[in-house]
Formats: sequence, C-alpha cells, structure tokens
Amino acid sequence: MEKEINSASNAISEAVSENKRRRGRPTVFLRDHMEEFDRFISGAYEEKTRRTIVAHYYRSSVFGILEDHNDIPYLEQIFQIKGNACIQKGEIIEQLGRMYAQDGYGEETIVDAATLAARFYHNGNTVKEIAAYLRRVRKAKSWDV
Repeated sequence: MEKEINSASNAISEAVSENKRRRGRPTVFLRDHMEEFDRFISGAYEEKTRRTIVAHYYRSSVFGILEDHNDIPYLEQIFQIKGNACIQKGEIIEQLGRMYAQDGYGEETIVDAATLAARFYHNGNTVKEIAAYLRRVRKAKSWDV
C-alpha cells in the first residue's frame, strides 16, 4: 500500500507562519503606538533605525511638559532648548517620555520624576544610573525601589 502524499497537508499554513517567533527584540508597543511612530517618521528619520525613532518619539513626548516647568532646579543640566538646538541627556528624557506616553503617568508625576533626575544629576549621579532608577520606578510603579 502506497501512501499518498497530499501537498496541501505538508504546506505551512498562514496562521502558523504569522505566529512564528521572529528574530530580534520583540515589540512591546500597541498597534496604536506603531501607527503614531509611522506618522512621526519624516524625511529626517527615514534612514534611522526603528529603535532610534522610537527613542526620539518618547523623548519628544515630554518636551512640552519640561518646557512648561523650566523652573525645576538644575533642569538645565539635563534638558534645555536654545533656539533650534536642544541640550538633553537622552536616556533620562526617554525614560520620562516612556513614563508619560507608554505607562500613562500624569504630568505631575513626570514633573516630580524630572525634579528627582535633575537633583540626582547635579549631585553627581551618572546618566545611566538615573535612567536605570527611572526604569525601575516605571516598571515597579513605585518610588520605593
């Protein structure tokens, strides 16, 4: 008895191929955010990697808040806009943006976090230490980390 091989039974279905794990870092963004990122991409960002664009998106999401609260002590050391130039400590500002845009923290919490970050930077902590602290606060949803 010969077995007939059905070519359709050996084919990979579309549903299986869509659920297949892909290489690289998995996405953590909602579809809404991805559409916003695609709208955010303009001529200047077309050559950049998606990760760079996402980081810039988060940083720019808190620019308005930080500009409105420029009276925060030592804020000019981590964030300052002069004309067309923006002086910033990118990792710190990105974590503040993630708190605001991704995790849904309010404006008051962002101002408190920016105040802490500016004070920590003024007292000698490094940008990486401050960004790691803000990341832990953001993920734990508590200031006691």
